[in-house]
Amino acid sequence: METTAAEHRVLILAPRGRDAGLAAGILARAGIASRICADPTDLAQAAVEGAGAALVTEEALEGDNDNGVLLCWVATQPPWSDFPFVVLTAPRGDIAQGARAPAWLHQIGNAVLLERPLGAAALASAMRAALRTRQRQYETQAHLAERELVMTRLATLNTSLESRVAERTAELSAAYDQLKKESRERGLAEARLAQAQRMEALGQLAGGIAHDFNNVLQAVLGGLNLIQRRPGDPERVKRLAHMATDAAQRGASITGRLLAFARRGALRAEPVPPVPLLAELREMLAHTLGANVVMQVAADPKLPMLLADKGQLETVLVNLAVNARDAMPDGGTLLLGAAREVVLDAKMHPAGLAPGGYLRLWVSDTGTGMSAATLARASEPFFTTKPLGQGTGLGLAMARGFAHQSDGGFVIESVLGQGTTVTLWFPEAIGVSAASDPAPSGNTAPFVPAARILVVDDDAMVREVLVGEMKEQGYRVFQAGDGLEALAQLDKGMAVDLLISDFSMPGMNGLTLIQEARRRRPALPALLLTGYADASVRSALEGAEARSTALLRKPVSGAELAERAAALLAHAAAPGRQYGC
Repeated sequence: METTAAEHRVLILAPRGRDAGLAAGILARAGIASRICADPTDLAQAAVEGAGAALVTEEALEGDNDNGVLLCWVATQPPWSDFPFVVLTAPRGDIAQGARAPAWLHQIGNAVLLERPLGAAALASAMRAALRTRQRQYETQAHLAERELVMTRLATLNTSLESRVAERTAELSAAYDQLKKESRERGLAEARLAQAQRMEALGQLAGGIAHDFNNVLQAVLGGLNLIQRRPGDPERVKRLAHMATDAAQRGASITGRLLAFARRGALRAEPVPPVPLLAELREMLAHTLGANVVMQVAADPKLPMLLADKGQLETVLVNLAVNARDAMPDGGTLLLGAAREVVLDAKMHPAGLAPGGYLRLWVSDTGTGMSAATLARASEPFFTTKPLGQGTGLGLAMARGFAHQSDGGFVIESVLGQGTTVTLWFPEAIGVSAASDPAPSGNTAPFVPAARILVVDDDAMVREVLVGEMKEQGYRVFQAGDGLEALAQLDKGMAVDLLISDFSMPGMNGLTLIQEARRRRPALPALLLTGYADASVRSALEGAEARSTALLRKPVSGAELAERAAALLAHAAAPGRQYGC
């Protein structure tokens, strides 16, 4: 049902002075059609003919002369109608404060009171809102009429009902199958897009990571060279070895963060401590963003944890930081911030968040900012102001989508020439704590005497170090360069109490080696070392034999290696278990 021109007009009732003419002029300049009414009766008759809203002054409704006609029309509207009134009140503000609400206020129903004096922009805005409300009512009327028509038609469909139902069921089934297929394809596309964005962010980090790794190598190589030159100075050798160890551990920390950052997989919310997250990002980005960008972090160390997918959150924050860097070609300040926020009213929140506790993260820069037109489209997919080949236009769209998928919010604020702030909200993690590996106790498990260990690694230097570490602990140690050589030694009858194997090896990986070794020696405990183990490796190690298998990520210290080996051997030697395979 289409609406007529009359149904989009505003009826004006303002009997004093030039009020009506001034209001009509303001609305005309705003592109809103209007009609001036002489009295309430005239307004009621015009409303019956069709109107979108009414603009009336308080004094026009104060008298008792013919308000009855208008109030009667309001009371007898059809169920779908709730005609909107905008009432201009006296500047004293009594009505808004409830001091003396007039009798007609409750009878008139859908009324918005605006205190005079009122600017032209505010008046036009209020009337547009009222017209939109009325338009929705007309749409409701159309829907009701359409529903009645459909119900009438359905009442006549009393023949061939079973065949119609069967046909419709087949159509719905086909549509459902198509929907599932499209949903799967969309999920795969979103996963590929997320991974592409993550890889793009990693590319941005490459320069800074290379700088950090070169620093690590400089410290390690320099320390070892000095040790070679001064082998007779034990104190200096000890200090330099400690320095090289610290540098290598810093390199291990970098690779750990990169592996977590680049991982694949669907969104998996977990408790994330915001302060360490921002500190790690600051360290990762320090050399990537350039010396002319000053990075700052503003966050209370006592902040609670947020609930989100950590890897995707890191990707989003890195992309936002790179965008901020690009917006400051001459340098500036980049601020990473976090704060706790409690939302009480969704209508009052800029992101429309549901009531509850949230962690608010923001990335703010002092760059070029955006115009209102650019800001309005900034988070649209594929919209970018960067030159061809320098941006996909997906970063902000993905950030917004990720925040919403995480039951959070997303807002961009920017002023041309003054910088931009991107704010994300994530739910507060209630009643949970961050998962972390238990700290080493410092007390190794009881040593198992005369234990025999087979070390398997395709890297000769790594294998030599592992063999040396275990010999230092008093074990009898054998070695093999790959899985096939290890199995050949077992087939020859080698007595082994523990298998230590690298995961990534040519021909046969460590996990397959453990499985094959246990086909020959079912009770053999195993320790798997890896530089990178994804979820599939971890899940494969779970199950009935989980207590007989341990997984350690390289680089691993000699103390940690010995402690875990002793624990596995002690478990294998426990009562009820056969020791010696």
